[in-house]
Amino acid sequence: MNTITVLLVLSAAYAIAAPTAESDRLRNLPALQHEEIHDEYGQYSLRYVTAEGTIVSERGRLVPTLDGTGHVIVVEGDFSYIGDDGKTYATKYTAGFDGYKPEGEHL
Repeated sequence: MNTITVLLVLSAAYAIAAPTAESDRLRNLPALQHEEIHDEYGQYSLRYVTAEGTIVSERGRLVPTLDGTGHVIVVEGDFSYIGDDGKTYATKYTAGFDGYKPEGEHL
């Protein structure tokens, strides 16, 4: 009896968590839009949009270190996606001297 219960619970969990055929199909499509620019110093800018509604934008720029002895890349960007609940989730972030700092209503 316990084995049957465990199998039923695992089957139900898999059915709930398993991606749909539609989401699998969309994930296998190429990006709808993809732009990427790099310069000779390592600075960059990128943006892409996927068929499933994910949008990513990021910029990395070279800035002097705090002690002035070198340079580091500081990153800022944002991404959004449509969750399984149909809501759009957006996150903005920076990464630099003070670490990674994400912001979003859902965080």
